[in-house]
Amino acid sequence: MTIAPEAPAPLRFLSLENTGRCQLTCPSLCYAASGPTRSHGSMSEDDWFRTIDHAIALGAEGVQLIGGEPTLHPSFVPIAQRALDAGLRVRIYSDFVRIRDEH
Repeated sequence: MTIAPEAPAPLRFLSLENTGRCQLTCPSLCYAASGPTRSHGSMSEDDWFRTIDHAIALGAEGVQLIGGEPTLHPSFVPIAQRALDAGLRVRIYSDFVRIRDEH
């Protein structure tokens, strides 16, 4: 008897850590060891767009942007907008220290 493997469950939700940078310095409390001197990593804006596109192709219905402080990433607005334009539910985990009108 042959048992067919079950199809993998579709991806429903994806957490994207777009930066390690944060304007705060609370290393004893920060799960991500973020801070003012941390980098945004090596992914380009196009890399983030492709990640969102792949997540959608895998069935994602929502994403969350986390960091560090996700709004500090230079491509934060285009990344969030790409996800929203694709119809994803978007959650943003922010410390609300510096929220701009465009956010």
